[in-house]
Amino acid sequence: MSELRGSDRVSIETDVHQLYRDLTERSTRNPETAPFLLMKDVFMWAVALGVHFDQRQELVGSKTQIFRWDQFSESIDLPSLKAIAVAATGDVEVLTHEDEILRIAEEYANAGIHLLKREVVDKPGQPLWNLVALIR
Repeated sequence: MSELRGSDRVSIETDVHQLYRDLTERSTRNPETAPFLLMKDVFMWAVALGVHFDQRQELVGSKTQIFRWDQFSESIDLPSLKAIAVAATGDVEVLTHEDEILRIAEEYANAGIHLLKREVVDKPGQPLWNLVALIR
C-alpha cells in the first residue's frame, strides 16, 4: 500500500477531544466511567456508529491529532477501515490511497462520536453499562 501522502496522524475536531479523554481516563482506572483503554478504541467505535447510522461529517474548525496511523491493528482495524472506504466510495481504487481511507474514517468518526456521547455518556447510568446496552 502507498504511504500516506498527508498526515499519518488521526484527527478529530478539538471540541470532542475532552470526550475522547473522558472515555479513556486512565487516572481513574474505573472501566465503569471510562470504558475504553485507548483513544483509538473510541475512534473505532465512533466510526462503527457513524457507519451503522450512515452518517459522515467533514471535520471543520480546529482539529487535534490523537494518535498515529500505525496504531491501527493490521488484522482488525485496517481491514475494517478499508472495507468501509470501499463501501463508501463504491471503488476498490480507494485501497491505494491511505489518506482517503483515513479521511473517510475520520468523517464517520466525527458523526459517530456524537452518537456515542448521546448513547453512552448523556444517558443516566455508568458509561460502561450504557455501552453494553448499546451493543445489545
